[in-house]
Formats: sequence, C-alpha cells, structure tokens
Amino acid sequence: MKNCLIAAFFILFAGPVFSQNIFYSQVKTQVDTVFPFNIPMLDIDSTKESNSKEVLAIPKKEQEKSPTVIAFWLTTCRPCHVELSIYTANYEEWKKQANFNMYAVSIDFPHNFRKIAEIVRNKHFPFPVYWDRDRLFRSVMPGELNGLPQVFIFDKNGQLAYRHKGFRPGDELELFAKIKELQ
Repeated sequence: MKNCLIAAFFILFAGPVFSQNIFYSQVKTQVDTVFPFNIPMLDIDSTKESNSKEVLAIPKKEQEKSPTVIAFWLTTCRPCHVELSIYTANYEEWKKQANFNMYAVSIDFPHNFRKIAEIVRNKHFPFPVYWDRDRLFRSVMPGELNGLPQVFIFDKNGQLAYRHKGFRPGDELELFAKIKELQ
C-alpha cells in the first residue's frame, strides 16, 4: 500500500516538477505600474524577448516625444482582427499627418503562439506586434483588459490620455482625432 501511495504521489506531481515550458519565464517580474511598465514581451517575428520599458520608452528629447498607442488583442477575437485591419489600412496616411507610435500586443495563452505568428505574417501589420506571454499587462491596465479589443493612448509624458473598449467601424476616427489632439 505504501508503494502505491508513493507511486500515485509521484505521478500526480512529476509533470509540473519535471516539465519545462519555454513560454513562461522562470523569474517573476516585478511589474512597474507606471508607463512604460516593466513587462517582458516576445517579438512575434523573431521570438526575441524585449521589455516594455525599452520598447515603449518615452524619448528624453522633447522634440522626439509623441503619443503611444497600444492595441490589445487575441487571436480568437473577431473585432480585434477588424480593428487591427482598419488600423493597418489607415496607418500610412495617419503617419503622414501625425507623429505617434503604435504597437499591437497579444495577450493570448501560450498554446496560441503559433497562431499569433501566423496572423502577423499574413496580415503584414505596419506597426510592431508583441506577445505578452505572461499576461502581465492585465495587472497594470485599467479594467484588467477585461473585454477585447482595447486600445490605450499614452500622451508625450506617459500619462493615460485615452482608453476605448470594443470596436465598431468608425471608432478609428475617434482614435486618430485623439492622436492629433495630443500632438
């Protein structure tokens, strides 16, 4: 009986102890709650790890500062795909009219990583796309990113200036008006 209990214990707990998941970081990150935060992200094109503090950093020189747009999405979210497609279609024209930075951040679970990369390759987004593999943005964004898509604009000084949840065609006009207002 004792051997059976030991075997059962080993079977129940051996998987988590001996498994290795390349997607979840082994070191717990102390998340900074002030923009640009301190969140590890994977670059979808190269799977190179970046940090939001470096990627989203506000330039030191005043003339280089600009608003930062972050669009959060999931592979399974239809409105997210529509939103990013509309941003893609307008991006080039918007950049001619306003100075801003735009990023798309997926908060998908690890089993969807290949799907994220496939979508990014097929859609040819003109802005950088990252994956929040540890889903840490939920701990710093208002509303914990409950309900997607969600888009946020941080002004030149890193203050939250705009937030929108959900997407309907026409919402991009409101977003771009806010970007221009923050110039």
